[in-house]
Amino acid sequence: MPPSRLGPERVDESQGFAQVLKDALFTVDGLQKEADRLTEAFISGASVEIHDIMLAAEKARLALDLTVSIRNKVVEAYQEIMRMQI
Repeated sequence: MPPSRLGPERVDESQGFAQVLKDALFTVDGLQKEADRLTEAFISGASVEIHDIMLAAEKARLALDLTVSIRNKVVEAYQEIMRMQI
C-alpha cells in the first residue's frame, strides 16, 4: 500500500488515535500555509510559477475536503452509536 500524505506511513504501537489525528491535522494545516506562502510570494513579485501555486492550492483544498469528509463520517458514526439501545 502506498504511503499516505496525510498521516504517518506506519503507526507506532504506542502512538494513540489522538496523536495520529493531531499529526494529520498539522499536515493539512501545513499544506494550507504552503499554498498561502506561494500565493503571497507571487503577489509580491517573487519568481514563483503559477502552476506551483495552483498545485499547492489544490493539494490544500483536497486535504481539507478529505478531512471534513472524515470528520462528518466520525460524527455520523458517533450519532449512530448514541441512538443504539442497550
